[in-house]
Amino acid sequence: MLLLTVLFACTIDNNVEKIIETDIDYPALVINPDSVNFGIVQPQETQKEVVTLHNEGQAALDIQNIAIEGAAFTAFSDAPLGLLEPGESAEMILSYTPFNTHDSGWLKVTSNDPTDPVSLVPLEGTGAIPLLIIEPAELDMGWVALGESETDGFTLRNGGAADLEITQSLLLGTEFSNPTPLDLPLTLSPGESTWVDIVYTPPSHGIHNGSLWIESNTPAGNSQANIKGLSSEKPVAICDVDPKQIFPHHETATWIGAASYDPSGAAITEYSWTLIEKPEGSEMYMPNGGANRPGFSPDLAGTYIGQLVVHNEYGEESFPCEATLEAIPRESLWVELFWEYSGDDMDLHILRPGGTLNSNNDCYYANCVGNFLDWGVAGYPDDDPSLDIDDIPGTGPENTNILDPESGMFEVYVHDYPGSVRYESNNVTVRIYLSGVLAWEGSKEISGEDSYVHFASVSWPDQEITPR
Repeated sequence: MLLLTVLFACTIDNNVEKIIETDIDYPALVINPDSVNFGIVQPQETQKEVVTLHNEGQAALDIQNIAIEGAAFTAFSDAPLGLLEPGESAEMILSYTPFNTHDSGWLKVTSNDPTDPVSLVPLEGTGAIPLLIIEPAELDMGWVALGESETDGFTLRNGGAADLEITQSLLLGTEFSNPTPLDLPLTLSPGESTWVDIVYTPPSHGIHNGSLWIESNTPAGNSQANIKGLSSEKPVAICDVDPKQIFPHHETATWIGAASYDPSGAAITEYSWTLIEKPEGSEMYMPNGGANRPGFSPDLAGTYIGQLVVHNEYGEESFPCEATLEAIPRESLWVELFWEYSGDDMDLHILRPGGTLNSNNDCYYANCVGNFLDWGVAGYPDDDPSLDIDDIPGTGPENTNILDPESGMFEVYVHDYPGSVRYESNNVTVRIYLSGVLAWEGSKEISGEDSYVHFASVSWPDQEITPR
């Protein structure tokens, strides 16, 4: 039983925090282990692991529901639903039968533990299954003049956890040849790779397409990769982007088309750039200009694809050329927000460990645009949050980021700011990147004006995300 005490403490910004301990007994669920890895398992075989549920509290623990997510994972024993008295434990046996080379899921335990009413235990397993990866998925041989040849090729890699046996290969397309065929059958151990030469010799003007088919002992049996090449007297669009990878909000890229040309010597008179792919929620567009388009600054992390079509002085149009830009956050914690319908002001809130909403321990529109908060170590800027913009009339995006977060649990909320034009429900999406990698994405329908919706908790430096 806990002793009733009330303590007051002043923080640096003179806010008064109350620390209250009560004499109320409560249950406390502890699950051991807190994550389960079944290891490498042969196909059609089953691996079992035991999970123990223990009540470390002072009151009875009511286990109300146990669910398993992930098709490869099942319960081998009955779920221990009901009451566990203080100090009591119950076991549950889980089983794993591989579906894929890598399977993941969750054990979800719902109880009356007031500190963690829904406990999640990650489940992982690896199937001893071969996986053929053909890189690239589409081989672009580029532009080749008649009578000339271009050589490139594919990498065949075993990305699985068992030996890969390649039994047959087939190259389709008379414009393409393989001067050094594979010595079949060929066995690749996990992680091992081999190379396949492809030679493109166009017999006529036009776009030429082919494919490489590989037969192996993977569950799919057959795998395919496409090949394309171009030979034309049309103008030729040559495109690129520099750099190909940038830090969003800190760097810009230039879409480059100045190397485009016409084989007949005609002048290129028009450069038509279009942004044909961008991350969902992005409001970016291709900058105005001519052959080159500088100053492109992505508003969201992700992949951007620009397409260039050029015209010569006679009005002839080239085949399209595509260039790909990757925007990867440099910050360790990067959170994005966007929503479906405009006229509904949504605000992103990031709470530091132990923080409360609408305080200086909460990064949001009123205090965080321009990086004015001092979190973590006083005077150390890298652990301070920054909100890029408060988007009121549109659909976002809004981004909050921290280069070097302090240790602890960060909370991610979305506030439906009252007084906006739209009062119906809105589909709201949050993405969380950890160390430059998309670690979690979730969407929720928000319909209550002035409501605060809890999306996720982020533990740092553990880099663990708990959906809320």
